[in-house]
Amino acid sequence: MARLLWLALLASLAGGCQLLELDRQLRTAQQTRILIPGRLDAQAPRQALVALFADQHLQAYRSVQPGGAFYFSVAAGDYQLLAFEDRNDNLRLDPDEPRHWLPAPASVPFEVQPTAERRAVLGRLNRLDPALPDATPLPELDLSLERLYRDLPKARHNYLQVVSLDDPRFSERRTQEGAWRPLDFLSEVGYGLYLLEPWDEDREPIFLLHGINSSPSVWRELLAALDRERYQPVLFHYPSGMPLNNSAYLLSEAMRDVQLRLKPARMHLFAHSMGGLVARRSVQLLELGGGSDHLCLLLTLATPWGGHPSAATGVSRIPLEVPVWRDMAPGSPFLRTLFAAPLPVHLRQWLLVSYAGNSRMIAEPNDGTVPLASELIPAAQDEAERLFLLPEDHTGIMRSPRSRVLLQRALAGLPEDGCRPASPAM
Repeated sequence: MARLLWLALLASLAGGCQLLELDRQLRTAQQTRILIPGRLDAQAPRQALVALFADQHLQAYRSVQPGGAFYFSVAAGDYQLLAFEDRNDNLRLDPDEPRHWLPAPASVPFEVQPTAERRAVLGRLNRLDPALPDATPLPELDLSLERLYRDLPKARHNYLQVVSLDDPRFSERRTQEGAWRPLDFLSEVGYGLYLLEPWDEDREPIFLLHGINSSPSVWRELLAALDRERYQPVLFHYPSGMPLNNSAYLLSEAMRDVQLRLKPARMHLFAHSMGGLVARRSVQLLELGGGSDHLCLLLTLATPWGGHPSAATGVSRIPLEVPVWRDMAPGSPFLRTLFAAPLPVHLRQWLLVSYAGNSRMIAEPNDGTVPLASELIPAAQDEAERLFLLPEDHTGIMRSPRSRVLLQRALAGLPEDGCRPASPAM
């Protein structure tokens, strides 16, 4: 499935229509949606919960570290912001807890791919400081899971709910929708964080990310190798037509929220293909304020760390807005951000690289979908504790018996408790 988007330049007329529809949807978003960004004061003594309201009704929330930025992408309208320090960690605003209420926060029209510099400017639009005196009468705020399911219909369907890998949301139709009609996908399905069994506090969560033009069902075979008595699969579902930084931000928020409300002792992150790029960026965002301390293992399979030449060709030849092409073009701002600094030393990184299935449509050696050189850029190799080359093609690596063995070995090498510094690469 991934090749459908990588090689879209060579697609038929139907593919051209898909590109036009994607461009139309993104332009519609710029006309009908807004961003409400902000930043928590750097002097705040602890993280704050930031809630977005419309007419006293909760719309969404974020967990923000001191000095950290946040944003909400919503339909145009009138909103309010509330930040508070949850001192007793009960996920409720109590009368004695410091809070900051903004009745009319600043907003800007939706921007598809703001630069890092632009994001910094946006973060200054709404500065929140719960330490400021604020006696404003406020709406009730209860972020417990039970109330979220009552107050936010999408959370009731998409957040920490038990599903099967055959769920209709993971179908080919929905996958194509996420790639080419992301606004429809977000309206009808939305970002999702799903469980395959009810949450078990005695099991360690493993967040699983699919790649481009794919869905969580791509993990079906590898999940058979997972010790389900010890590990809890958590499926992150996102539309691959959206900017990668946006998906990474929402994943980092989801992981932060899981830590906040469920308090797992440690977590792990596995990703296939382009999902590895989203995963690495989410770790960078989670790391702000120490949020990655309990994340122990990052395992990626067939990830094109250096991007894809077809994406660069698409950006240069087709004057349409295709965010994933801009992100995946070699040397893009997004790709440069990924290795601007190493990930925390306690996070063990395993790279599984596929190299079979060579396609003549790609000039250099490849796995049938992405160039081998992209999977093996020096920066990714330098950080890897273990690196393995598998004679599989880009999707076959997800069905490979060798991949199952390596997945089990990576988990078996973890200490009994906590994380540990990565040993020298071998």
